[in-house]
Amino acid sequence: MVLAEGWTQWTLLLAIGISAVAEVSAQDESAAELKYFKSVRTIVFDDPDVPPIAAIDHMDVDASGRLLVTDELGEQVLLFDSKGILLASLDPRGCHPGFTFLPVGAMFGGDEYIFLRNAGPWGYLFTSEGACMEDVDPEFVPSTFMDIDPTGTLFGVQEKPFWEVRRMSPSGKLQETFPVMEPRYPNASSRYADGGVVADGTHIYFAWAPEPAVLKYTLAGEFVRKIQKRSRYFKPPDADLPAEVSPELFAALRRWTGTITRSVLELDDHIIMVQYLDYQRGTGYQVFSKDGTLIAEELGIGGRFFIHGRDGFAYGIIQPDLDEKGELPNPYLIVYKFSPP
Repeated sequence: MVLAEGWTQWTLLLAIGISAVAEVSAQDESAAELKYFKSVRTIVFDDPDVPPIAAIDHMDVDASGRLLVTDELGEQVLLFDSKGILLASLDPRGCHPGFTFLPVGAMFGGDEYIFLRNAGPWGYLFTSEGACMEDVDPEFVPSTFMDIDPTGTLFGVQEKPFWEVRRMSPSGKLQETFPVMEPRYPNASSRYADGGVVADGTHIYFAWAPEPAVLKYTLAGEFVRKIQKRSRYFKPPDADLPAEVSPELFAALRRWTGTITRSVLELDDHIIMVQYLDYQRGTGYQVFSKDGTLIAEELGIGGRFFIHGRDGFAYGIIQPDLDEKGELPNPYLIVYKFSPP
């Protein structure tokens, strides 16, 4: 790659896609206590068979509590039981030598399959036990956000130039699309890798990074409502970002002071959680019923983020300090139970 004088590969990558602070960044245990989430157990990956985990960048949990952990830096996807015992390492090179393996996330398709998103060749399918199956469909196009509903159907939210929801088969073959309203800040929505989507089998819920509202659609593409509860905590961006990679884009990113929607999580069948980051006011969250009623919120609380939610539980990551040997132990998970007011 040839870059203009004064540019680096790193700054160019930042310009192409930005995350404010990686949503799944490890955090220390001294982070602020939460009013409505109480820690109930810890999952430590200290099984002797577990390879070193550089970071937990993406995670999924199935109905039995098994864990899918994606480590992008370590270029690995690991399948654990609910206690952190290693069950399998998902690696397509075992059945397809020469496959470029750069995983960015893996999701359970119920108890039928595992869908692995990859950077390069776009993905791969595994059995629910972690055995190689096949490539994703040649028509598969990676989406900004992706989720699998309880029927095993794959959904993606696609950014510009076509702002749409894409319904796909388990292999990623496109079945249907429907358009969604364009975000207020389309360039920032494309640049920031935050926001998220939940597909629950009846509706699609998603949010773009620069906006606090969660958009709810039926599976037929009918807009239902915006889910949001504004407060003085939220600060919209002063303006959208420039469209092209340029010095003006970097200057705009340095000036960015708006509130970012970090993720949308499904805490259980009836409620969703939205996590936020404000550069001046700290982090926060709101929990809503799926009909849009605010259940609980804490805004401006410190630095804690959750990576996943299921069955009333939320999962947070802790990265321990260096041990006595000067080595970095594997990150571990703390599981929190949501206790509504």
